[in-house]
Amino acid sequence: MLSFFPIPYPDELFYSVLCRYHLRSGNRSFRQTQFDLFNTAGNKQYYLGLPNNLATLAHQLPLGSNLTLTQLLREHTLFPYYRTFLTNREVKRLRELMEGKESKSIAQVAKIPKLRLYYPEYLRFCPQCLAEDLQQYGETYWHRNHQVSGIRVCLTHRVGLQDSKVLVSEMGKGFIAADEDNCVRDGMSYDEAVLQGLWEFGKVIEGEMREKGGFKGLEGLRDEYKQGLMKLGLLEEERLAEAILERYGEGVLRVIHPEMMDNLGEYVSGCLLGCDLLQEVDRVVHWLVEGIL
Repeated sequence: MLSFFPIPYPDELFYSVLCRYHLRSGNRSFRQTQFDLFNTAGNKQYYLGLPNNLATLAHQLPLGSNLTLTQLLREHTLFPYYRTFLTNREVKRLRELMEGKESKSIAQVAKIPKLRLYYPEYLRFCPQCLAEDLQQYGETYWHRNHQVSGIRVCLTHRVGLQDSKVLVSEMGKGFIAADEDNCVRDGMSYDEAVLQGLWEFGKVIEGEMREKGGFKGLEGLRDEYKQGLMKLGLLEEERLAEAILERYGEGVLRVIHPEMMDNLGEYVSGCLLGCDLLQEVDRVVHWLVEGIL
C-alpha cells in the first residue's frame, strides 16, 4: 500500500497526478515510480490519455483515500471522450482494458484513428490556467481538457491553447510535470472569429463527454446520416463540403482538423456513410456534422 498519493486537482490529467507523485516520492527513476504504483515497469499508454492497470493503483491507495477507480476514469482520463460512439459492450471492454494490465489493444478497442489530430506532438497548456493554478495551488499541472482532440482553446478562459516543450512521445518514458520552464508560450494566436468558432466547438465536445452513453451502434447511425443528408440535399460530396465550410469557416476547420481539408467532401462523406464499415471513428468529424444536421 502506498504511504501517500496526491489528491487530483480539478480536470487534472491522470499522467499529471503521477508526475506530482513522482516528484514527492523522491524516486530517481521512472522505473521505480512505475513499480511503486503499478508493480511493473512496463510503459503505460499515457500518450493516449487511456492508461491501463488502474485497478492495481486503486488497490494500493492509502487508507482514508476517497479517490475511486471510477473517479479516475471519468474525471482524469480520456475515457469519457473515447466512450462516445461505442456500444455498451464496447465501453465495458475499454474499461476492462484500462483497469487491467493488458494494454496493446486499447487504441483498437477505442477505435482511435491513425491521424495526427489524435496523436498530438506536444502536451498543451493555457497560460491563464498556468498562472491561476500556481497562485491557487502553489504548483501547476496538466489539464485533461487541454489535451482533448478537437479542443484548441481553453474553455474556461477562451484563449488559444499553447504547445508546451514536452513531447507526448516522452510520456511513456518519464514523468515530466507541468511547470514554468516547459510551459512557455509558443506564439500561437487566433483572430476573434476563429477563436469564437473554436470555443463553440470545444463546448460541443465538452458536452459530449458528459453524456452517459447508450450508443446503439454505427449501422443505425449511418442510416440516420443518410436520411438527414438526403433531407437537406447534402448527399453529394461537393454540397456537403460547402455546407461544412459555410457553417464553420475554413479558418476554424484548418485549426481543428487540417488533415481532412484537402479532400473535405469525400473524407467527411466516407466517415458518415461508411462509418459502420470502418475500424476507426473520427469523432471530431461526427461532431462537426452534428452542427449542420
